Amino acid sequence: MKRSAIRRLTAAVLCLILVFGAVSALAETRYIRTGYMVRLRASASTKGRVIDAFPVGTKVNVLNKGDTWCKVRVSGKTGYMMTQYLYAGTSGGGNSMYVWTPSGTTLNLREEPNAWSTILGSYRVGTKVTVLKRGSIWTKVNVNGKVGYMGSQYLVSSK
Repeated sequence: MKRSAIRRLTAAVLCLILVFGAVSALAETRYIRTGYMVRLRASASTKGRVIDAFPVGTKVNVLNKGDTWCKVRVSGKTGYMMTQYLYAGTSGGGNSMYVWTPSGTTLNLREEPNAWSTILGSYRVGTKVTVLKRGSIWTKVNVNGKVGYMGSQYLVSSK
């Protein structure tokens, strides 16, 4: 192969790498914030076929954001998730989150990551917590100096 052909081929490969890198950079990273398992659907409808389901804290790449539905890529699968279940931020580690419960009741801070553990305190909706380690079921948090665990599905990124 001639040197000029090798240079053109190398330039073409580099251009492809840049284009694919730019396209993937356009995807907005979000995380599942509520619900036990959020469904990934084949179409933007609650009647759409369920492809898979993912827990709170799962990283999701948003390809196209809508008011009600987002087209997303998660764990190598592409489909649709409801916008209300996704938040921008990090999966955990030093960021602030807020207590949220669907009924508006308090949320318990527990000594260990299980429902039978000692309750260290109960906190109202809107209470700010610092995430120490995010998990799919339990999140380790600091609330006003008390360190314990709260259910991940009840922590959101904004009030």
